[in-house]
Amino acid sequence: MKVVNSSARRLRSGTSLAAIALSLALAGVAGAQETGPSGATPQPGDEPAGQETASGVEEVVITGFRASLGSAIAAKRSESGVVDVIKAEDIADFPDANLAESIQRVPGVSIARDAGEGRQITVRGLSPQFTRVRINGMEGQSTSGGTDSSGGNNRSRSFDFNVFASELFNSITVRKTPSAEIEEGSLGATVDLQTARPFDYDEFTFSASGQAGYNDVTRGIDPRGAALVSGTFADGTFGALLSVAYSDRHLLEEGFGTVGWDRSTTNGGFCAPASATLTTPCFAGVPRTSDPAAFAAVNNDTTFHPRIPRYGRLDHNQERIGITGSLQWQPAETTLFNFDVLRSIFKAERQEDWLEAFSFSRPASAGGKPQTSVRTAEVGADGDLEYAVFDGVDIRSESRYDELETTYQQYTLSGSHDFSDAFKIDALLGYSKSKLENPIQTTVTIDRPNTAGYSWDFREDDRRPVIDYGFDVTNPSNYVFAPAGGAFVGSEIRLRPQEVTNSYKTAELNGSYEVMPELTFEAGINWKKFKFDSDARQRASETTIPALPAGATLADITELLKGFGRGLDVPDGTPKTWLRPDVDKFADVFDIYSNTGTFQLLGVESAGARGNIRGVTEEVVGAYTQANFDLVDILPIPVRGDIGVRFVETKQSSRGYQLIAGAPVLVTADREYRDWLPSFNLTGELTDDLLLRFAAAKVVSRPDLGNLTPGGSINLVGVRSISSGNPNLEPIRANTFDVSAEWYFAPDSLLAIGFFYKDIKTYIQTLQETRPFNTSGFSDDLLAGSTAIPTDLFLFTRPVNTKGGPLKGIEISYQQPFTFLPEPFHNFGGIINYTFVKSEIEYFVSSTGGATVTDDLVGLSKNAYNATLYYEDDTFSARISAAYRDDYLTAVPSNNVGNDVNGTNSTLTFDASATYTINENLKLTFEALNLTDEFNDQYTSSDRNSVIFYSHTGRQFNVGLQYKF
Repeated sequence: MKVVNSSARRLRSGTSLAAIALSLALAGVAGAQETGPSGATPQPGDEPAGQETASGVEEVVITGFRASLGSAIAAKRSESGVVDVIKAEDIADFPDANLAESIQRVPGVSIARDAGEGRQITVRGLSPQFTRVRINGMEGQSTSGGTDSSGGNNRSRSFDFNVFASELFNSITVRKTPSAEIEEGSLGATVDLQTARPFDYDEFTFSASGQAGYNDVTRGIDPRGAALVSGTFADGTFGALLSVAYSDRHLLEEGFGTVGWDRSTTNGGFCAPASATLTTPCFAGVPRTSDPAAFAAVNNDTTFHPRIPRYGRLDHNQERIGITGSLQWQPAETTLFNFDVLRSIFKAERQEDWLEAFSFSRPASAGGKPQTSVRTAEVGADGDLEYAVFDGVDIRSESRYDELETTYQQYTLSGSHDFSDAFKIDALLGYSKSKLENPIQTTVTIDRPNTAGYSWDFREDDRRPVIDYGFDVTNPSNYVFAPAGGAFVGSEIRLRPQEVTNSYKTAELNGSYEVMPELTFEAGINWKKFKFDSDARQRASETTIPALPAGATLADITELLKGFGRGLDVPDGTPKTWLRPDVDKFADVFDIYSNTGTFQLLGVESAGARGNIRGVTEEVVGAYTQANFDLVDILPIPVRGDIGVRFVETKQSSRGYQLIAGAPVLVTADREYRDWLPSFNLTGELTDDLLLRFAAAKVVSRPDLGNLTPGGSINLVGVRSISSGNPNLEPIRANTFDVSAEWYFAPDSLLAIGFFYKDIKTYIQTLQETRPFNTSGFSDDLLAGSTAIPTDLFLFTRPVNTKGGPLKGIEISYQQPFTFLPEPFHNFGGIINYTFVKSEIEYFVSSTGGATVTDDLVGLSKNAYNATLYYEDDTFSARISAAYRDDYLTAVPSNNVGNDVNGTNSTLTFDASATYTINENLKLTFEALNLTDEFNDQYTSSDRNSVIFYSHTGRQFNVGLQYKF
């Protein structure tokens, strides 16, 4: 009997021909699985039904999810290093919205989400900036916009996977140990993404897919569709492929936030009781109503309160369009050319609405805490102010509207030629560009200053407090839209358009020579030029606002936000309807997008925009030599692997603006550095089924882009802050070691355990500290035109090198089809992996002095696991998956005085999917994402675990059809 283990691929890929894809989706026509060679090693014991061939040998074809797992195992088994592979069936039929959610199934990989779907990945506890991504063989950089709680607009080296639909790719390879032939830049992993090519298919192929999605919070229908066409011509020597994917997604995210927690004594403290003896009033013109006992309980350095307590809704509308094209030409058996094109457009509109109390985050000069009296207070055992009633609170209804668009394009020409059986070369030329445009980022506020009777109550729920605003929040007559005056800081109109562009130009040439069957030498040289540009604009003064036109009222330019709290379990007594600014009407009435007069937008002349007008250019030349060995009969056991060294020279030029003699001046900083990066991978076959691997390497990861600017920025509205870069940062370098054992104990089965250790020589910390402006050394002239005074507290941010430290961990993986069970249970199978990582480094706690604190590496989750239980027979396939990520830190120290860290609490998400085969051409599909509606839970303080942001996006259900012609 001849066994052919074939991986069926569900082909859902993308193009900018949105109309075609949408029509396919709405028509319910669905893409199918195409059988192609999997590369898996035939295994004894595979016993699905087969068919008789012309030669009389029964050919058994294994397709579907189990086949893709077998193909991925075979690819992993054949590698010399520590590598994990996901084949097309995995990507297509896991219930995944995008690539990040597919990659999280790999051991050691966790994801961070934005708008309810995966955005960035963390590998073995190392933050997204340490993962390098190659698409079709060349490095790329993809950036998108995001909410403030998920990092905002991406100006870093982190790769945003949510720009791409998973349908655009047919394989993902995660390389956890480097070889000399793999370009430098990764401390965590190198992720290879591969789009489909025509020679992947034996014959003409056309497939299409369509889905309709439903979210139980949004309660609307969203379309998703894809199509692929591929064919070969001229006796199979030429091939062409085109694929397209389209999705339209509407999502509501609702939750509670605080924007951090402050000590009660910061920003001047609360207004003292009228009976207190004061040299000056708490705040001129505001009554002093603090209760002496309540004030005494609160007025100390051990009591903490939320800075801007607020409930809010984020309304996301996202459209994702993608196209891949590929041409292949093989004029001879020894020559192959590939031309690959990838284009993806990710459009988003986001409306944020918040009802907030902002006095608690501000000093007297901004109408803050010194005008607020404490009438009643209860402090929890942990020091959090759990319940309080206040007078003199400024209440704000804030609406923000963003339009964002990321366009990613890449063109890659590659080829290979065999001069002989021993000597071969390959080459690649490539260009990629990612442009994130945020042409509209508009925030409008309406206000109610000095409100009496405002209260919060965290006693029953520390994530969803009861909030009583003390007035009817739906009545326009209770708000004002007015400039600063008296004890009122003033309403605002913020206009902050911005954009980020990343581009790569790449060229490389590699050659290999087989000295003997057991030994091959490789050498190569590569050149790449990376360019990062960031631009931004703002108004000269965001608190300078026009008066309402004669006869107009707030009722004319506001509207009610209704139905808040779907599935959020907002406690009784908290408003679920409130008045919000209508941004479109404000724009029409005041012509805010005219770029004239008070609404003129400034670039480097604006202190707020200046820090984001910057750039980095890196030119890198690298060369390597490597020996690949496969010693089958020479040693007692078969041994294979590679040993080599890579040399790389980096020329870096960064630019930004500094204020010199009161005027912005463009400054540049140039530097060069060189690295020798040896690497060694060794795999020994202790038995036919048991492999032992060892790897060692020296690696380097370049500083994050946002850290390299020689300039800085200042923000005088909202959270007052000053940030600056450090172009002289040293790269992060480390020595890495891996040892693992893999037991392929049955067909399509694996039990593996691996240990890894990274000796991180230096690390880059983002040092954040809150201190008075006049301690910074900056001129007081920077505060001109604002209400800030030199003694006010500012948040200062600056990157610095720290000593680093060791990172160590363990990965355990198990995978097996349960064919040993009696029918019908023999159609079940399972996959599970677990990762434990530990790393502690020393962080500076202040920019002055050498005081440090030891804590976990930022972004590191100590424990993480993924598990999948699946069932598959000839007509029905189903699986349920769980993904767990332990809590992790996002800032050390915290950006608020008195709090040691910021972090995100653990998450456990469940997803499910199923397919039913109607006939050989048509399948019915079902997917369910986030079945338990897991919340995004961010906190500050390792002791108190006080909420920063707590939100949910609901459960997602998709139903569709797959059709194959």
